Amino acid sequence: MHLTVKQQVKHLSKEDYKTIKELCHIAKNLANEAIYNVRQYYFSEGEFLKYEKNYTLLKNSPNYKALNSNMAQQI
Repeated sequence: MHLTVKQQVKHLSKEDYKTIKELCHIAKNLANEAIYNVRQYYFSEGEFLKYEKNYTLLKNSPNYKALNSNMAQQI
């Protein structure tokens, strides 16, 4: 069972809202890119792609570079 927490942030300026929205979009793109790598590797090799190999593929991605390394590695 997976639990989630919904966080509402109030009283943001327009600029802060746009920044958060952009960071969320980049994080989504990075997660999709990682999932895509795992799927393609599984279809071609028949086994799962390990974290270390996926990291080497993603570390040069523009989505990875746009985020802080701590955020990108958590994703």
